[in-house]
Amino acid sequence: VTPDLPTGAPIALSYPHFYQADEQYQNAVVGLKPDKEKHQFYVDIAPDFGFPLAIRPRFQLNVVINRDPDIPIMSNFAEELILPFLWAQDGFSEPSDEMAEAIKFGLAAPGKLSLLGGVAMLALGGALILSSLVWMFIVK
Repeated sequence: VTPDLPTGAPIALSYPHFYQADEQYQNAVVGLKPDKEKHQFYVDIAPDFGFPLAIRPRFQLNVVINRDPDIPIMSNFAEELILPFLWAQDGFSEPSDEMAEAIKFGLAAPGKLSLLGGVAMLALGGALILSSLVWMFIVK
């Protein structure tokens, strides 16, 4: 490896269709139509848990091409051209039925479990007092 050669892949990451990018990038490629609904990355978080209710990651991979006057077809390029070659999305727009049920249970559980725990402790305390009284009467 010589120090004058570039290292790493000439790849840049962006939102699809250069959404929220400077107009110079959008204008350099024909056919781009950035649209917030189609191209933004969003996450909807449940405030009680910090758990994602919806997540839609969207990204675009771009190749960075620098002008090279020694190659005829590349001599007419801009000094630097960011050319999209792939955009992808993943995730989910709303929780599945299973996830929704788990979230409902998680939200309701603290109230129900504390009530159940309180009743169980009262019952245990009553049983211990009753058994102590029975033991005292039998032993005496």
